[in-house]
Amino acid sequence: MKVIVDNKIPYIREAVEQIADEVVYLSGSGFTAGNVRDADALVIRTRTRCNRELLEGSKVKFIATATIGFDHIDVDYCREAGIEWQNCPGCNAGSVEQYLHSVLLLLKRRKGMRLEDTCLGIVGWVMWEAALSVWPVHWACVCC
Repeated sequence: MKVIVDNKIPYIREAVEQIADEVVYLSGSGFTAGNVRDADALVIRTRTRCNRELLEGSKVKFIATATIGFDHIDVDYCREAGIEWQNCPGCNAGSVEQYLHSVLLLLKRRKGMRLEDTCLGIVGWVMWEAALSVWPVHWACVCC
């Protein structure tokens, strides 16, 4: 199996080299129709547009995007061509949690905000409920 991987995705070498016979690392903008023609799978980020222009006539059967969104993948063409794809919802959850914790600490320390007397709204509450439950704040779900 030949896999072409975006060379800016951290920690992927060890994982993909265990399952693929051949691995090619390219920059996100380096994925061309000629490069992917004989690939079985692509591991991409948002810099790579996976559309008919890139994929038509290729052997690609699977696309993994190391991103939450998938607007860079032409899902209609993939369905038509029998190409499976997968995004990574929640892949940045730890980073967002750390950022939010640091903001709450700054609000408390620099602005004197009493978190236990504060009501804060979170968009996308489902992903954060467990992580944020340690804070003495009344959380309000704005949009789930």
